[in-house]
Amino acid sequence: MTTEELVTELKSVTYDLMSLLERETTGLRSLTSAEYDQFLSEKSALSMQYEQLVVKLRSRGEELRALSEDERAELRELQAEFQNAARRNMATLQAAKETNERVVQAIVRAVNDKSKEECTTYNRSAKASKASLGGYGRTMNKSGGAYSVNETL
Repeated sequence: MTTEELVTELKSVTYDLMSLLERETTGLRSLTSAEYDQFLSEKSALSMQYEQLVVKLRSRGEELRALSEDERAELRELQAEFQNAARRNMATLQAAKETNERVVQAIVRAVNDKSKEECTTYNRSAKASKASLGGYGRTMNKSGGAYSVNETL
């Protein structure tokens, strides 16, 4: 593949990757889990393709310098646009992650607060008594509520 063809392919992949990042950034609030998984799959494939093309082009420094100034300027401008799109995407993903962590912590606090409340149950004699974890009317200290968190983003 010639250097010109590699540059053309790099441009195409960069545009596709930028488009995907923008769609992800814009749609992050409304994406379903399956849609987000599809974004991740596409982003991974495009990112690998992008990286491979950049590595190939870097190994052809002399040929790149031989390209027209207009072609090189267009490539620099495209790379700057891509970096901006990537920064916006990273900021949006970071904000979503932090929001999810705050929601999970609020749920954990609510579960822990609720578990500390006194609650009553019925004992063997059908009389109301304090809840016990040990059975036979023995009261035991309750530990905090159990919870599980999926932190995959």
